[in-house]
Amino acid sequence: MKSLLSLSLIATGLTTFAQDVAKDPATIVITPQHTLSKSDTVFRKAIAKWSDETLKSNDYKNIKAQPSAEFFPGTVKTGFQFINKTVSIEHKKMADSLVSIVSTLGYSGYDNATMYSTGLYAKAGEYIEIDVPKNANVNELEVQVGAHSDRLNYWVAGKEDWRRMPIITKKQQLVIGKNRLASPFGGLIYINIKPKAESRKIDFKISHAVAAPLFVLGKSTQSDWEGQLKNNKAPWGEMATENVILTLPDSVLQTIKNPEEVLKLWDLVVLGELDLANMPAPFYRAQRMVPDEHIGGGYMHSGYPIMIHHSPTKKMLSNEIMANPELLMKPSKGGANWGFFHEIGHNMQNLNWVFGGTTEVSNNFFSIYMFDRLMGGRDDSHTGVSSANTQKMMKKYFAEGASYEKWKSDAFLGLIMFRQMQEGFGWESFKAFFKEYQKIGPGIGSLNDQQKRDLWVKTYSNVVKRNLAPFFNTWGVGISEETQKELSVLRAWKPYNFPPVN
Repeated sequence: MKSLLSLSLIATGLTTFAQDVAKDPATIVITPQHTLSKSDTVFRKAIAKWSDETLKSNDYKNIKAQPSAEFFPGTVKTGFQFINKTVSIEHKKMADSLVSIVSTLGYSGYDNATMYSTGLYAKAGEYIEIDVPKNANVNELEVQVGAHSDRLNYWVAGKEDWRRMPIITKKQQLVIGKNRLASPFGGLIYINIKPKAESRKIDFKISHAVAAPLFVLGKSTQSDWEGQLKNNKAPWGEMATENVILTLPDSVLQTIKNPEEVLKLWDLVVLGELDLANMPAPFYRAQRMVPDEHIGGGYMHSGYPIMIHHSPTKKMLSNEIMANPELLMKPSKGGANWGFFHEIGHNMQNLNWVFGGTTEVSNNFFSIYMFDRLMGGRDDSHTGVSSANTQKMMKKYFAEGASYEKWKSDAFLGLIMFRQMQEGFGWESFKAFFKEYQKIGPGIGSLNDQQKRDLWVKTYSNVVKRNLAPFFNTWGVGISEETQKELSVLRAWKPYNFPPVN
């Protein structure tokens, strides 16, 4: 009996020991198949704290690879070699004329540091060295390791089971001379500079890193690309133009036979959205598109970078569509391509013309514009804008009685109102409208919702030389008596058969 009891205690002790090891943030393995439960709140806080502290640590000699990194963001392939490379970064300060315009783009992460790609990868648990020359301007200059900057310990992901470690991106200020740092997760290496920071060109010598694919439209050749893919040992790489940068895993990059075709199409997408927004092109920096196993919230979300879910276990697939022009241009009834256009649209939204209920409405102007201009029409672009759903939503809404609260609660219902305006006055009216708001600048952020609605209808009515106040009122989007009186000098406008009687 004593022997059995001893064996039992030993077994219990071993189990406890194994659980303690599993509960160590430095050794826990989190994957899509082995998630960390949302209910394990205490340990999740411990992991977030450990991640933050380790990623902020300058003690690079004692940074070890966290085993979850093997699964995401991935591991460097066997046979890799550390290389030394001189990387030239040229930063251009945002033009003063753009500052007031860009500062209204509240969903775009407009003031996040601009990430300059190096074509290098930091192996998890291994130091990299960055030599900054003596004459360099190091003001607001930092290195970033990892493209996957979403933190999972708050917002939507804070209440979901984690499919990767919650915080995996490292940033560190750079100083003159040799800078050494290490990340337990590894990742693509970037040099970061704030958009409004002074212009500069710096040649960095980066050592003890792994080469990663980087194709730059107009600079890289087809043979460059083929050579990079053949010899690639890094789990991630990038494709770039002056308008857009795609971050993709090696498994997808290896399938891209014609990188110029992919990037020229993405250029059309971003340039098209800038065209509708009446923004200068190229813009002050490229839009960045980064797929991730687990993001902070949504299927995708706007910002810099735009973060995109790609999780086969959750049936959210984006990587292949990003990399395949045929799939990108295939109407998807609200699939990934609508989502890409939608999120870039968020980055184009001037918060001065976003009033109650329109955050997820006015960005879809850009989705529809892309389908109209790139695909020849919006058929099958999204079920929410189909003819059948449009008629169904309108009839139900007006039968029940127009109400601003109801209107605000349904993004595709709200979109119908603006679609009617676009059908009545064309896309050029929207471009002119957006241009008028750029003249206003950021100074009207204190307006209340009523004032924002009034300014919207007043500005648009003056652009098209028709009075749209009765149209807004019919929809239940109330316009003040003062604005109605001001616009009464213009001829009133409503589309034919509105509200629908058939």
